[in-house]
Amino acid sequence: MTTALSVQRIGTVKRIASQATTKLAIKRPISLAAAMKMINLTSDNWSGAHPKISEALLRHCDGGATAYGASVLDRKIERTFNEVFERDVAVFFVGTGTAANALSMAYVNRAGGIIFAHRHAHLIEDECGAPEYFTGGARLVGVSGAEGRIEPEALEEAIQRYPPKPVSVHAGRPMAVSITQSTESGTLYSLAQIRRIASIAHSHGIPLHMDGARFANAVRHGGNEQRKIRKMIRRKVIRKIEM
Repeated sequence: MTTALSVQRIGTVKRIASQATTKLAIKRPISLAAAMKMINLTSDNWSGAHPKISEALLRHCDGGATAYGASVLDRKIERTFNEVFERDVAVFFVGTGTAANALSMAYVNRAGGIIFAHRHAHLIEDECGAPEYFTGGARLVGVSGAEGRIEPEALEEAIQRYPPKPVSVHAGRPMAVSITQSTESGTLYSLAQIRRIASIAHSHGIPLHMDGARFANAVRHGGNEQRKIRKMIRRKVIRKIEM
């Protein structure tokens, strides 16, 4: 079965490569080998550390430091985050983005809680049940939307299925909305889109959480508009952000 499947996939790739070669022949022909070459678009934690990061780690590993988040370096990092978001923030260090998401969801969740995210969000598809486990059994509801962004109308419809004061004890209660910036599809939420989603969430009395694993990339790409999003965080329009 594996061999047959592999042969079938190779045949499909060859057909695609052949079609691509035909369509691009006028501009720049490509070979079958080039068409079949995999382009690695995985996250940056698959690659080695930048030399400046390695140098900084070595420099700060020299000597002693106060434990449990009370070191000089911890305070310096907190001040940096305060400057970035232009307000005092609390910084909690974790090892992975999954840990950050799971612990954030655990913070906002209560018994019978429901958390809304895009149906292809990392929170739903790539965290192996960690959010459900650490929240004590929260239900994650996927919301539709093109190119990785939640569609506001679909979010409103999804939340309305679960009233804040359900008639039955068996019904769940909305607890939070989570978005990813930039999204799993490589797209960005505009300032207007985030405001719309935040407005819907807050109208139902629930916070908006942002998975910001790629927030630095979004700021770099989005320029001034992404800086305005930081001000939304400062004003608590967005209640939690993971980076």
